Amino acid sequence: MSFDEQYKKEKCLWGTEPTPIVKSLLKHKKTGNALDIGSGEGRNSIFLARNGFDVTAVDVSKNGIEKLKEISNKEKLKINANIEDIRNFDFNQSYDVIISIATLHFLKIGDIVKMISKIKKYTKKGGLNAISVFTDENDEKGFPYLFKKEELKKFYKDWEILFEREFIGPLEKHGDNGKWHKHAVAVIIARK
Repeated sequence: MSFDEQYKKEKCLWGTEPTPIVKSLLKHKKTGNALDIGSGEGRNSIFLARNGFDVTAVDVSKNGIEKLKEISNKEKLKINANIEDIRNFDFNQSYDVIISIATLHFLKIGDIVKMISKIKKYTKKGGLNAISVFTDENDEKGFPYLFKKEELKKFYKDWEILFEREFIGPLEKHGDNGKWHKHAVAVIIARK
């Protein structure tokens, strides 16, 4: 079942709380514009907008973006939500913050390299990137690409790394019908 179908079926597939790495961004950047690549239903976009960021969100899922728009309109938040494949997104401006949470491993390595290159290029000087990806220690192997040990960190060797960690996440399930599972994850916050 696609994420678009799951977003339509479930009230809130990923929950409403932002991911910890996105919450921790506020220690380093208090304001500006932000881009959420692979926003899903928008929990991280909503968090950033509630904290004063002008947010652009991009996701291929129509149902995910519709949920995000519904909340942002209701709360009068500054979120420009786009239904689009992230590989085709037109980076027509630079951002203070760019996040991509649990998205890049859905791409093939060639597309990942291009995407991270764009993310870095369109981050303002002094701006931040927060990225989380699944690693090859993940139990579920059915992703187009799983990052190898310290591979995400290597993409940012020319930036200031404020935080990075590789770990096995807690037992979790998504939505009412999800199965219990764990993910092997690499996360990074880096400053240009």
